[in-house]
Amino acid sequence: TKTAVCRHNAVVAESLHCEGHSRMWNILASILEGSELPDKIKNPLVSNDAMSFILYPTLKSLLTERADAGDVQTCVVLCEVMEVVVKQNHDSVTVVVPNLDLLLIRQWYLSYIDILQQMCLFSHASYLIGNCKDPEIAKLTQTSTTIHESCPMCNKPIQNQPGRGKSCRTCRRKIGHCFLCHEPVTGVYVMCPGCGHGGCLEHALEWFTSLDNPFRECCPTGCGHKCNLIALPRASHFPHTDSFNNLKAFDVE
Repeated sequence: TKTAVCRHNAVVAESLHCEGHSRMWNILASILEGSELPDKIKNPLVSNDAMSFILYPTLKSLLTERADAGDVQTCVVLCEVMEVVVKQNHDSVTVVVPNLDLLLIRQWYLSYIDILQQMCLFSHASYLIGNCKDPEIAKLTQTSTTIHESCPMCNKPIQNQPGRGKSCRTCRRKIGHCFLCHEPVTGVYVMCPGCGHGGCLEHALEWFTSLDNPFRECCPTGCGHKCNLIALPRASHFPHTDSFNNLKAFDVE
């Protein structure tokens, strides 16, 4: 239930020494325990329970306070847990909190999705987009994705060149070769979005999962970038993510 989720979030926030967030979740859990919303009635917009009239003004105040503080993550989590946006049909949604602008809620979602992508948490961002009840956010997964390539040596844009064995037209360097074996990648290709270097999946796993060598966190090309393609137990640098393990592998044609 939503009450249990709020209690759990309060415990997690307290363990992270976020007393303000812990109090926020405990307040919501207490109100939910004394109200009919949202687990006991089918229509969250209609209720005669006294605590239900406290819930939405309190929720709006919390959302406004966190938005003013720039905490879009908490805003999105509150919207998801409390089901602030309710889908009516295929193309329309309703905001259950009175006087809360739907466009503002969409800005929270878009900002948080952008933060997740900047932290390389691509699978988490995709999960949020795909499960959002707002069709304007959910349809982001249906739009085409364009990836612009640049040469990892000279950083110049790479024009479309069919087939394997591509080369940069500016510096004439070979592109699509493994950063370890220096051979053309014929299977699964992985690339670090930070430095642009990449190579064979097997070789990347062999390099970055070597726990006995502290230099294995850095790119094997010697560029000095900490790729962090694999979330190592001791890695503390930003970003620390396991999204790589959830991404779908793709083959190089």
